[in-house]
Amino acid sequence: MMPRILVVEDEAMLLMLASIALEDYGYEVLTAANGMKGLEVARSQHIDLIVTDFMMPEMDGIAMLDALRSEGNISPAIVTTAIPESQLPQAGDELFNLYISKPYNEDVLAQSIDDMLSLRDGD
Repeated sequence: MMPRILVVEDEAMLLMLASIALEDYGYEVLTAANGMKGLEVARSQHIDLIVTDFMMPEMDGIAMLDALRSEGNISPAIVTTAIPESQLPQAGDELFNLYISKPYNEDVLAQSIDDMLSLRDGD
């Protein structure tokens, strides 16, 4: 079964590019255009890993991950943003496993996902 990745990104072009690239790498990709939509998808579907932007309308990526963690969702998460990691909310680093700065290379993203899923699966 293909790993299911949720990509949450408010920039339509980035969302499309990441989705296409990850599908090319063999992942099943679900998408959401903001944190509120991402929360809905993560609550209704089994997700193996979450890739989320930080700054988005309605609900940012850290707030979305905080809500999911408080509900018991332990899916690994990658936060992508142009903001330096040191400027993310202090509690945020407990909510995600990896920070990738934007703009990012899709190969780097896919390799990071592979690595995280391998660690989780104990490969």
